[in-house]
Amino acid sequence: MKFGGFIITYNRPDILLDTIGQIFAQTYPPELLWIIDNSEGLATDHAIASLLDPRIKYHRMGYNSGPAGAAAKGLELCAKEDLDWIYWGDDNDPPFRNDCFERLLAIRDANPFCGVLGTVGQFFDRKKGVIKRVQTRLLEKKDWIEVDYVAGGMCMLVSGKVAREGIAPDPELFFGFEELDFCLKVSRKGYAIVVDCKLFLEARKLHQRLEFERPAYQVKSNLNREYYSLRNLLMISDSLTLPGMRNQLIKKWLAKAVYGFRYGPKYGAKNFRLITLGFYHYLRGISGKTIGL
Repeated sequence: MKFGGFIITYNRPDILLDTIGQIFAQTYPPELLWIIDNSEGLATDHAIASLLDPRIKYHRMGYNSGPAGAAAKGLELCAKEDLDWIYWGDDNDPPFRNDCFERLLAIRDANPFCGVLGTVGQFFDRKKGVIKRVQTRLLEKKDWIEVDYVAGGMCMLVSGKVAREGIAPDPELFFGFEELDFCLKVSRKGYAIVVDCKLFLEARKLHQRLEFERPAYQVKSNLNREYYSLRNLLMISDSLTLPGMRNQLIKKWLAKAVYGFRYGPKYGAKNFRLITLGFYHYLRGISGKTIGL
């Protein structure tokens, strides 16, 4: 089996080098690793060159294409390498155990249509456009389960067959829900998305979230990300032809635009402005990178 992957990075050469070290320290390390560099400068290029490691290949995007654009390029490059399985990674989020790759690849044949593997996944309500948490009691009963998507930083491994079919996240999403967009496309092509239940439970214990329930609303430290979340979910609903999901999203996010004022006029005004901007850009077909993060 030929196993490789890619790491997306942006202006964090020191963090990237540490993550690369952890990737190659896995009990089942990749044979090759593409570095997809969104940085505007050359610091990352120089840092990679200093490693003198023949397993590492470097691709400079030349601009900040966001996680979505970089992931699409990473999958394209890995498909050309004729890999059997592909690691999709971020520069600041290495696997939480040194045997994650080995344990995930051990269940790659659990489902004959397996297209994506991961340590943690979630369900997705296509009618309402919301993430649904996998119950801990379900994970305790099974060795592996099928989910709707594997989120960022959760050690996603992609079948080479999927990549060679050209399935990839929409680069125009730029940031936010690019993994969801990708996994929903994978599912539509008939592939299964599988997570290892024991690794899933270990990750929850590590983050003390065994009994965690997401509150109805959380104050956001970075409201710009809310803009991308709304706009991208609406874009995904169109790409999957889910008008019911789009209508539910509109109702939910209009309520969130008003609800934000409970946390003060300054917070409420910014929240309202960014949510309405998300609606406006979606309606006008404005995508890609539009505001800072």
